[in-house]
Amino acid sequence: MAEKKESKVHKAHIVFSKAEGYKLVPATGGWGGISPQKEIILDFYVDQRRPPSTLDVEEREGKLKEIARDPKPEPIDRILQFGVILRPDIARSIGKFLIEKAQEAFGDADE
Repeated sequence: MAEKKESKVHKAHIVFSKAEGYKLVPATGGWGGISPQKEIILDFYVDQRRPPSTLDVEEREGKLKEIARDPKPEPIDRILQFGVILRPDIARSIGKFLIEKAQEAFGDADE
């Protein structure tokens, strides 16, 4: 009769801490691709409308009022907040995690 092998269970106690420079930043999107070394490069960004380069105001009856300016729309600034370089297996794992958490947030975790 063959002996039944017991599978070993490895446990670890993980303590979370934040690096000295840790900061929470907003992101409205990501931009990136695959490096020549086959790593995933991803920059997270925030889009915002660029403020006008100048603004003219006038005072009337003690109140400041903006004077009409060139109606040409200002460009959108895409501000890169930070970037990450990931091995493909780590990128896939994080991608699955993000999809799972997004489904939970939308209330469709069972799908």
